[in-house]
Amino acid sequence: MDLFIINRYNGENIDEDLIDRETKHLQRLKQKIEERKKTHEKQKVLNVITLKQDEEKVLDSKNQVHVEKIVSVDLEDGNKNLPDENKTEKRKKGANDKGSEFKVLGLNDFEKKSQVQRVLPHWLSHPYSVSKSLQNLNCKVEDQTWLTSILKTTLLSEGVTHLFPVQEQVIPFILNEHKLPYPLWPHDICVSAPTGSGKTLTFVLPIIQVLMNQLGHYIRALIVLPVQELAVQVFKVCKKYCTNTGLRTALLTGSTPLQQEQQQLMKYTESSGWVSEVDIIVCTAGRLVEHLQNTEGFSLKHLKFLVIDEADRIMDNIQNDWLYHMDRHIRHEHELKTNKVPHLNWNSISDQKSLPHKLLFSATLTPDPELLEQWGLFQPKLFSVAPISDFDGGSLIKKYTTPDELIENYVVCNAEEKPLILFHLLVEKKWDKVLCFTNSAQSVHRLAVLLNEWGKEQCLKVSELSSALDRVSREKVLDKFKQSEVNVIISTDALARGIDIPDCNYVISYDPPRNIKTYVHRVGRTGRAGRIGQAVTILTHNQLNVFKEQIQSSGKSEIKQLEISEESYRHLLQSYESAIHGTKQIIHTEINNKVKKSIELKRGMKKKSRKRKHNE
Repeated sequence: MDLFIINRYNGENIDEDLIDRETKHLQRLKQKIEERKKTHEKQKVLNVITLKQDEEKVLDSKNQVHVEKIVSVDLEDGNKNLPDENKTEKRKKGANDKGSEFKVLGLNDFEKKSQVQRVLPHWLSHPYSVSKSLQNLNCKVEDQTWLTSILKTTLLSEGVTHLFPVQEQVIPFILNEHKLPYPLWPHDICVSAPTGSGKTLTFVLPIIQVLMNQLGHYIRALIVLPVQELAVQVFKVCKKYCTNTGLRTALLTGSTPLQQEQQQLMKYTESSGWVSEVDIIVCTAGRLVEHLQNTEGFSLKHLKFLVIDEADRIMDNIQNDWLYHMDRHIRHEHELKTNKVPHLNWNSISDQKSLPHKLLFSATLTPDPELLEQWGLFQPKLFSVAPISDFDGGSLIKKYTTPDELIENYVVCNAEEKPLILFHLLVEKKWDKVLCFTNSAQSVHRLAVLLNEWGKEQCLKVSELSSALDRVSREKVLDKFKQSEVNVIISTDALARGIDIPDCNYVISYDPPRNIKTYVHRVGRTGRAGRIGQAVTILTHNQLNVFKEQIQSSGKSEIKQLEISEESYRHLLQSYESAIHGTKQIIHTEINNKVKKSIELKRGMKKKSRKRKHNE
């Protein structure tokens, strides 16, 4: 502020003392300016900002050379050639200079931010471990005190003398959960076990045992499945084990008219109104929504069990948002029943109706907590054969398992050799009871026609199974396969989910599976219930790496390659060419017949329309 001192002029005579004061004041100012110049010159060197990047290790594929990049910028005088020692000293001075008005950046090496370690919920990261070995079974049905005598008798009559590991662990857990005193609710459970490990009986037996002693018929158990074939299979098991228990079951799928199912479900009486005729319902998700919206008297207010089989498939494609409609239906009925303003006291707490006990089953259960959250599980518990998941580099690794009794192989060949290798395995290796999977219904039909034409002399009987057939036709094909009237079934992945096909010895993937889930379900059609099975995937050279990546991503061990020499199937070329010629003629004839039928239908429609106009 010395520069801003104002001395007023008071006259012509200037005081000598005033002149001396001003002279001294100017001297002091000059001294301060010189000191500031000196400090400014010193800071010219100190105001060098050095930016040091992380050592970028560039891996040269040939020389394996590590290159370290160091970039230095001199903002004051552009001096880029300072010695290293001076640079380090000046960086230290700049860091410790408290009088510096600007924050010096880049004094420390740049470091990558540490990745956030994802943590699964405790129930997912610490599952109940279940053995997947089905050879050495120690749980005898007769020795289990927690099973009723009626169920023991039915099991023994069906030839079931020992329970599988998943049944041994899960069934007692469910039964104990329903022994808890009210108002304690049972823990919901998720079961991840390989195909053919006995998951159906794991939920059928405890449901029957809990419900069999209750009076009256109410809808107390609901078993939801993704496809009609699987629903029919589970319904047959439920009906069989409900014998002598007084429980009634119903099957709700799109294969029967809705009115016929409504008559089986509900009955109207003058005294009680609408009364349920069944206790356990096995249904598909879409059909359930239809009954919730259209069936008069259909009530789920007494529902105790909700079972979702093949839960991951239903989760991927939730038909008609059935879970939302079901929860809304149960909540609405509970509100109508209570019709009271809630108060925080013991009576209001004890009057609360428990949610249905949810049981989720799948061979490829998702470990993603976000996806599992939509089920609204209550304090869930997980039973898993393999570690359900792991994290590597921030990405989720899903781990799937296959039965120990299953032998898995793959074959690598050219695209032109695939039919030759398939025919070699079926005819010359004499593989019987074979399921062969392709990726489209059109491929199914062409391959079935080719094999039937090719294997006439060897009495090879091949049938096709795809979404192009209705449910009745599918059941006929499966019955012929079970009775050995058909040696091979060519199918799409419609048959890969949960369908139990007895005595299936081999599974061949003529086209590679699209993902690891499809692979697990395909090969799971054999090696079921402790029986030995073999699965072979036929791959071309450009498909091999993708297939190996799928297997590694699932946490499975490597699959061995099955070596088949060219000499073993080269002699089949001549018969293959003649079979191809016959196949083309058959398909051409089928196409012509379809065209003729469509033309006839159009002509018939035109005639009908003409008659209507004439009558009008």
